[in-house]
Amino acid sequence: MDNEQIVRDFVKMWAVRDAAGMVACFAEDGVYDNVPEKAPMVGRQAIRAWLDKCFEHLTRVDVDVLNIALNGEWVLCERLDDHIIGDKHMPLPVMNATRVVDGKIVMFRDYYDRKTVAELGMG
Repeated sequence: MDNEQIVRDFVKMWAVRDAAGMVACFAEDGVYDNVPEKAPMVGRQAIRAWLDKCFEHLTRVDVDVLNIALNGEWVLCERLDDHIIGDKHMPLPVMNATRVVDGKIVMFRDYYDRKTVAELGMG
């Protein structure tokens, strides 16, 4: 599977709340970094704990990939992530840089605006 497809498959799993599948996409010591937030999650166990916490309150996240570009091991992906809780939709523009090595995500780094998060009532 190519790096673009790995990223596309990963972000699709938000909609079906597949934390186990998402974690399996990462290398054992992979990093999930929400840049505007606190320290990144390092390793599958930390990523799984964070995803489980997200899924405690999120109904799902529908991800629309707007643009995607590849540069060797790196995939750059512009998205619109619609965070859904019950019937409330909170669309958040996101830019992502993901590094994939040997078919596993070693770095998944999301960039988004904290002000938008607050205005949507998510933070």
